[in-house]
Amino acid sequence: MINDLDETIRKLVMTHARFDANSVDVTFDQPTGDWAAGLTRPTVDFYLYDIRENLELRNQEWTVERRPDGTGAKRVAPLRYSLSYLVTVWTQNQVEDEHAILWRVLAALARHATLPQELLQGELRDQPYAILAQTAQPSMAIGNMPDLWGVMENQLRPSIDYVVTVAMDRDVAFTGPLVLTKRIRVGQREAPYPAQVFDQEILQVAGMVRAKDDPERAIAGAVVRLADLGLETETDAFGRYRFANVPAGEHAMEVVAGGRTQRRSIQVPTADRAAPYVDWEV
Repeated sequence: MINDLDETIRKLVMTHARFDANSVDVTFDQPTGDWAAGLTRPTVDFYLYDIRENLELRNQEWTVERRPDGTGAKRVAPLRYSLSYLVTVWTQNQVEDEHAILWRVLAALARHATLPQELLQGELRDQPYAILAQTAQPSMAIGNMPDLWGVMENQLRPSIDYVVTVAMDRDVAFTGPLVLTKRIRVGQREAPYPAQVFDQEILQVAGMVRAKDDPERAIAGAVVRLADLGLETETDAFGRYRFANVPAGEHAMEVVAGGRTQRRSIQVPTADRAAPYVDWEV
């Protein structure tokens, strides 16, 4: 993940600061004295010096991911980590050149509060949130900048603090069948005891509508009907639909999409006492 972030930052700087590929290098090395002495051409260095969880963005909520096979995965929200880079520019003792390059880098970074989607590399393309970026903001990670440069055996020089926040999935998930049938026991609390108790089933019918020529493509806005009950709904952006409080028995069901209609009969509940999950290909 970090190497993908490094490559994304490299592309951001080269693209939006408009550097010629043969004129400036973008590196991610620790800027020690020995390292600086070996440079042969102008270099923009992003030194990753700190990684810590962003507690302000911590989210303990659970989400449910519905799957086409009628199961669901319950996951806790990802953790968010902020990666801090110390950005410096190095040339052959030409302060004017260093400052000019540093300003161009600052402008390129500051224009993007989130990393551009088209530049994301590798695993970053699968991030669940936009990748936040802060440029030249106060940092709590560095308490004494001269001490940091002293540890690296190099001289203090102008730098930009650049912080990028990415998500990391937590290995906390539960997978199982979606609960579409509920049984409620209702009692009347009146003397004499015992109270009278009776059962009531609340049944749901759900499913997905996909394209017949491409089963991986969900169809949004398809009309789904329980014709004998006079119930009608439309599929959402992911091709999903649901009817609540469906009475037990056999029902006539139909789907209309793209001028085509399909019909079938369904049994509620099914033979194994579950509410049906009905998929369609239209």
